[in-house]
Amino acid sequence: MKKEAVKTGPAPLGLPFSPALRFGELLFVSGQGPIDTTGKVIPGDIRAQTKATLENFKRIMEAAGSDMDCVLQTTVYLKDLAEYSGMNEVYSSFFKDPNPARTTVQAGDLLFGMKVEVQGIAYVPEKRKK
Repeated sequence: MKKEAVKTGPAPLGLPFSPALRFGELLFVSGQGPIDTTGKVIPGDIRAQTKATLENFKRIMEAAGSDMDCVLQTTVYLKDLAEYSGMNEVYSSFFKDPNPARTTVQAGDLLFGMKVEVQGIAYVPEKRKK
């Protein structure tokens, strides 16, 4: 097996990373944030930024031939844990039971002034591999 980059467009500000790497059936999704197609942070409260972040995450899953039901684990980085309930409310709308394993940590300042960032591990079902 060899690792393959999953691309959905250029990385924000040309940073040196792949949005995701596929290795066999496993998919490793880099930290995603509320970044629009021009590379700018989408303004708004934690709910708006979480929704935009998970829409970006979902777009990567689909580009890899997978979907949100195949997410196994996520790590959520919050600028402020006081915003956990707002993040969790939106996060919950993107996943069905059984929910992915998850860790949530307060990260302090995130890149570009983001309030939330989400990374994860998923799989690509054999029948849907591209």
